[in-house]
Amino acid sequence: MNETELQNFRLDEYKEEISVYKNYTEKLNNFRETKESLSPSFLFAYGISLLLTFFVLISFGGDLKGNFWGSFFTGGLIAFWLHGIFYTDFLVNIISLGKLNELKKQIKKIEELRNNSYSKLQPFEKTIRSYFENQLKDFFEKNLFKKRSGSQQFEESLSEFSLMIKEVSAVNLATTRIPLKEYEDYLIKRTIDHNFQSSKKTEKLDSIRSLVKNFSKAPEQKPKEVIAPERLYRTARKIDNWEEINKKRKMTGLKGEEIAVVIEQEFFESIGRKDLAQKVRHVSVEDGDGLGYDVLSFFENGREKYIEVKSTTTSLSSPFYLSRNELGFLKEHDEDAFIYRVLVSGDMPQIRSYSSIEILEKNELIPVQYMVRAK
Repeated sequence: MNETELQNFRLDEYKEEISVYKNYTEKLNNFRETKESLSPSFLFAYGISLLLTFFVLISFGGDLKGNFWGSFFTGGLIAFWLHGIFYTDFLVNIISLGKLNELKKQIKKIEELRNNSYSKLQPFEKTIRSYFENQLKDFFEKNLFKKRSGSQQFEESLSEFSLMIKEVSAVNLATTRIPLKEYEDYLIKRTIDHNFQSSKKTEKLDSIRSLVKNFSKAPEQKPKEVIAPERLYRTARKIDNWEEINKKRKMTGLKGEEIAVVIEQEFFESIGRKDLAQKVRHVSVEDGDGLGYDVLSFFENGREKYIEVKSTTTSLSSPFYLSRNELGFLKEHDEDAFIYRVLVSGDMPQIRSYSSIEILEKNELIPVQYMVRAK
């Protein structure tokens, strides 16, 4: 099934029919449980049979003292025979005053309705199965089939394919199943092979590094220059040292504004200015969202720096909105106000910083809203 067929797929009709099918199935199970409850339990039926057998033997056989075990054995055999009679539908229907026959009719009717619903579901679910099979097949043939393992690209393809299989396996169809066993076995095999190939590359690289270390003198390392965030991220990039920062601070699920606060604090701690790190404030949370900026930070000389954070989950280059208050603040603070554009997606956030001059002079500002006031 292609994209056009998928768009034409009558999803509402399918949802309604699958709901009807599940309802019939539930009713059918309840009726069958009720039918089972009408039949006497094994112990009850067998106990009655055994008592009747001994009563008959005593009545016609007289004193049982001389041949008790023989009578017991004979009684047991006859009891099993009588127990079978108790379990016939004829006797159960008599005991239940006709309820069994009524249940049978209801069960037959529900089975017919469910079978009819099943036949309606089949073409829908055949289309669903075809769509998912084609998606898996296309990805498999383009990204994994006959591709060499051990590369970063192959690892990403394996991970994405594994996620696809996990999502497809959660699709529960009533009339068919999406075959995934071969793909799951393939994933296990190729994952093991990929890990082995990657380890071989690592061993080879370690060997080369060891050789270079033995025959060359390590150059003197210059102290790494620490650059302020508003200058470091003027070009969009992943946050430096994010894994180390995340591990130290144990942060999960942070929003864009919180990420901005963290990188400002980390910068001041890295240059030995813990006093300034402690003064960095998330003012939009602490003081409210009407100041025209979200984070109060500082320059290295202690002068205040104002940061408005604009988060996105799509792309750092996508358009974003400024309120009238935020725009006015940028115009008033053309030397100390900045926009931090934060991409919050996956495990590694990215950031791009803009000065107020860049926003005002190198970008197009488009008015998209109007306020209506009564005359």
